[in-house]
Amino acid sequence: MTPAIRTALCLLFVSALIGFSSLVRGESVSGDVMRGWRVFHDKQCVDCHAVWDQGGRFGPDLGRTRLGQRSDGQLAGVMWNHIPKMLGWMEQTGHPPATVTADEMADLFVLMSFVRQLDEVGDPRRGEEILRNKGCAACHATNAEGDGVGPDLAKWGQYANPVIWAQLMWEHAPVMEEAMERSGMSWPKLEGADLVHLVAYVRSIAVTGEKTYLRPGSVERGQLLFLEKKCDACHPGEGPDLADANLPTSIGALASRMWNHSPEMARAMRERDVERQPVGPQELADILVYVLALGRADRDGDATHGRQVFTDKGCAQCHERDDPEIVPSLGDLGHDATPVSMAAAMWNHGRSMLERMTEAGISWPVFNDREMVDLLAFLTTVDGETTPP
Repeated sequence: MTPAIRTALCLLFVSALIGFSSLVRGESVSGDVMRGWRVFHDKQCVDCHAVWDQGGRFGPDLGRTRLGQRSDGQLAGVMWNHIPKMLGWMEQTGHPPATVTADEMADLFVLMSFVRQLDEVGDPRRGEEILRNKGCAACHATNAEGDGVGPDLAKWGQYANPVIWAQLMWEHAPVMEEAMERSGMSWPKLEGADLVHLVAYVRSIAVTGEKTYLRPGSVERGQLLFLEKKCDACHPGEGPDLADANLPTSIGALASRMWNHSPEMARAMRERDVERQPVGPQELADILVYVLALGRADRDGDATHGRQVFTDKGCAQCHERDDPEIVPSLGDLGHDATPVSMAAAMWNHGRSMLERMTEAGISWPVFNDREMVDLLAFLTTVDGETTPP
């Protein structure tokens, strides 16, 4: 990898960093996006995979391959499915095998989740169109152009992160809603990357060249704040369960969704006599990271179906044999059946597994999203000393 690409990638992650931890089966697992980036580089993953066009071209661009709201178990399934192809690319390019510890794989999982949730660079021209088409310009001046009722948005140019904008909009939403009702204006809805484009436009006309960033966020802090700020009074409660709400996968789009529902949230809070809590920018970053992590946790895996998957995919042909010195027994597999451990094992032993399967005439099994989650659920039920029927 050239120094230019290395520098560009470092700047990408430092400038966009919000930080993540990973949730596996509802429990917090240590993981750090910057450590993941170092593993991504040290293990030469970057030689095959680009991130937003920076890096190799043999594998998918991890920034542009939108994996959607896949859980960690489903991500492990995607990695498993691509093991033969990845090994083939490494052989073609002369890359030596690289082992990955469970901790390193946890960091890589966090990195991949982070990349999936980044927003693409905003377009200032589209941002200006959105500002006018959504009616924002009727109240907000831009760099002293117009008699804005609300604050001059050009002064917000120092806020490069959409999360800070979401926090400012949350803070001012009650006053904005009253002003819009008096003016007969409807609450504008933001779609997709609208907020990111708005930020890009305001940055382009900003009165200051300074930037304000947030420190890395935390799922653990976000979970505590979610309770402290009384979010759980509605979620999950009488409001939608955020874990199953089919939320957007990017930070900017999630912040836009929060804006869109602000009037409804305010009404629900009044009906439930829930006091509107002040939320700081860093606090909101932590809360959003926690909410996004909810969608990555595996739920409702079907152990019975997972047992059938274990058989149908040919796993039993090797892992129920009486030669644990060659391959792990079924009981051994159940000791640490998590998406991270599964991904680390398949990566470290993928080459030998593929060779043995080829010799035995067994095709490399392919898992859909449901099958890998169910398989992991089955493995967690396995006692280390016995094999279930």
